[in-house]
Amino acid sequence: MNIGKVGTAEVDFVAEKDNRLHYYQVTASLTDENTFVREITPLKNLTDNYPKTILTLDRFTLGDYDGIESVNAVDWLLGKSEHK
Repeated sequence: MNIGKVGTAEVDFVAEKDNRLHYYQVTASLTDENTFVREITPLKNLTDNYPKTILTLDRFTLGDYDGIESVNAVDWLLGKSEHK
């Protein structure tokens, strides 16, 4: 697992398995607009087609944002999310 840089923005985690990447951002909540922009921007700036996921503790911002999945971190850790 690595940390990635996209310009001056940072991707929290880059996981690799079987030569495939998966990008992750981790935040307590995405409900604040500034936080949402800060967390999603690096993922939007990636030009490949590997999966991109934001793990959050809130349950108000879950869903798909132009191919970037926002999932609850607890559900993800417990295997209750299909985006693992």
